[in-house]
Amino acid sequence: MGQFSVEKLVLPGSALSGNQQSWFLPFDKGWNDGAGNPPNPGGLKTDYLWKEILTPLGLTDIIENYAQLVERRDPKTGKTKRAQLFPRFHQLDVVRKLLADAQAKGAGRRVLIQHSAGSGKSNSIAWLAHQLVRLAGPSGQAFDSVIVVTDRRILDQQIRDSIRQFAQVGATVGHAEHSGDLRRFIADGKKIIITTVQKFPYVLDDIGAQPKRSESSPGSAGVAVGV
Repeated sequence: MGQFSVEKLVLPGSALSGNQQSWFLPFDKGWNDGAGNPPNPGGLKTDYLWKEILTPLGLTDIIENYAQLVERRDPKTGKTKRAQLFPRFHQLDVVRKLLADAQAKGAGRRVLIQHSAGSGKSNSIAWLAHQLVRLAGPSGQAFDSVIVVTDRRILDQQIRDSIRQFAQVGATVGHAEHSGDLRRFIADGKKIIITTVQKFPYVLDDIGAQPKRSESSPGSAGVAVGV
């Protein structure tokens, strides 16, 4: 699945093995808005790897929810090849923190996550979306559906491809292109719905038309949507 190169001060990377080559991705926590790791008064700067990441629960979580084999198409050659995905530290950290917050406090909160270019946002969004729709909150299932809104067509395609490849069941994911799609997707049991910001005002109207859990009639759970 992967190998780690570990030093006392930094984690140069996790190695993902292909058929004939391996490549390394940094696995540091980051320090002072740059590379490296923060000081650790209690030991090595890299001891979080075995204390926080490679624990029995932590490793099984990565295997179950993050490590993926996906197919990627080269736009120049048109050829498709399989690639192995493994989360970097910042991806694993942000998804786990958001899941813990939603599990403890439920739906209805606003959270801002800052990512830089090339940080793997599409994969982080895909990992988060697939786990949010299975998440149990304080009063039951936290979200009935998760809506992913992008601001660019290219990013829309990229995120759509990432999320669909992570899906174990194809019917889980829908792409809302028209005003009535959201209502239809929710009725069809779509758990993850993807759209662009240009179409979101129409999607927002459909969200407002859905009964909220607090407003639903007895015997009906209503709808909780994460955006």
